[in-house]
Parts: sequence; structure tokens; C-alpha cells
Amino acid sequence: MPDPNPAIVERQRLSTLREALDAMTDARRQTFEAHLDTIRRLTIAAEYKDVDTAGHIERIGLYAEALSRALGFSKAEAERMRHAAPMHDVGKIAIPDSVLLKPAALDEAEWAVMRSHATLGAQLLSRSPSPLLQLGETIARTHHERWDGSGYPQGLQGENIPVEGRICAVVDFYDAVTMKRPYRPAVPRKEVLQMMAQRSGEHFDPDILKTFVAIQDEVVHVYEQGRRQSGEHK
Repeated sequence: MPDPNPAIVERQRLSTLREALDAMTDARRQTFEAHLDTIRRLTIAAEYKDVDTAGHIERIGLYAEALSRALGFSKAEAERMRHAAPMHDVGKIAIPDSVLLKPAALDEAEWAVMRSHATLGAQLLSRSPSPLLQLGETIARTHHERWDGSGYPQGLQGENIPVEGRICAVVDFYDAVTMKRPYRPAVPRKEVLQMMAQRSGEHFDPDILKTFVAIQDEVVHVYEQGRRQSGEHK
């Protein structure tokens, strides 16, 4: 029997390797899409309790992605932030409607219940093998920590707070205050930025806040695009 043609053997080997690589790439894509589907379902669940949440979680992801890029994150890291940041408030699923939807300011006991959403959200996302859900857990647990250590649930301070939590603290506060709520009107963006500047070094990481202010053109674009897509008008 003649020896096989080396060129033919090499082409067959390369073809087999390409098929294996394509199969691996497709499997990874399907896994990643499953992760994203999990995130969407978790965040959509919150929409059933608070109609204002839908736009909020979308903007939080886009703001976090833009801010992460401006801070020097890689494209892949910034994209992960876009998908993980919307999980920051997933723990609110477990908060009673009487507290979450109260059309007035919360009393001290109600605030204690509301603050538990950070720990509850982290517990919900914990022990996942998915790096994306692990990032969501970190953000859920730490987005209410403050630079000066006065935040919750752990009272972390400065760079002991994961940078992802510090990023989400900035974009979450900004978007929450610029939103209209049942107990107050929306605060204009410029006023919100002034409020945040007064809390730089206390509530917020000064460098992250400075970078966020520097990308306001992109932030406003995200906000206005969301309003157009939702059909909202002034």
C-alpha cells in the first residue's frame, strides 16, 4: 500500500483542527450567551416590581462600560462591566413591596430592610463558576460601600473596595438621582454632578468621579438615546 501523500495528510489534519476550534468557539459562545440570558432574566425580574428599574439597569450597564473604558479597562473587561453592572440591585427582588414601592421617604427601620438588598443580591449570585456572575456578585455586594468607609454592608474604605464596586457607586448614584421617583422629581444632571463633587473623597473615589465627569458627553448621549428608544418625551 503506497504511503499517503504528505500534503493531503497535512490538509486533513488542519481541517480536523479547524473543525475542533470552531466547535470550541461555538461552545464558548453558547455558554457566554447563557450567562447573558441569566443576567437578563434576573434584571427583568426586578422590572415587575418597579417600572422605573428597566431603564435604570440598561443605563447603568452602558455608563459602567463607558467609565471602565475611560479608566483604562480593556475592551473585554469593559464589556463584562456592561453585562455585570445591571445586577447591582438584583437583591431588591427580595425586598417587600411596602418598602421598595413606598411613595414617600423611608423611615429608619425601612432603610435597614432596603440596605439588606446588597447582601441579598450577593448571596443570590454567590458560588457561581461563571466569571461574569462572580463579577456581578462583587458589584452587588460593594456598590453601596463609600470611599471614606461609611458605606454598607461591610464598611470598606478606599481601595479596599473593589474598583468595580467603586465604578458602580458613581454611575448608580448619578442615574438614581437623575430619575424621577414617586416621592420626588428628577434632579437635573448638572445639579447631580455638583452634589457628587461635594461628596468626592467621602462617598466617591475622587479619581473615578473625575473621570466620570470628563466623559459627560458620552453619558448624556446614552441617556438621550435611551429616552428616544423608550418613546419618552420632555
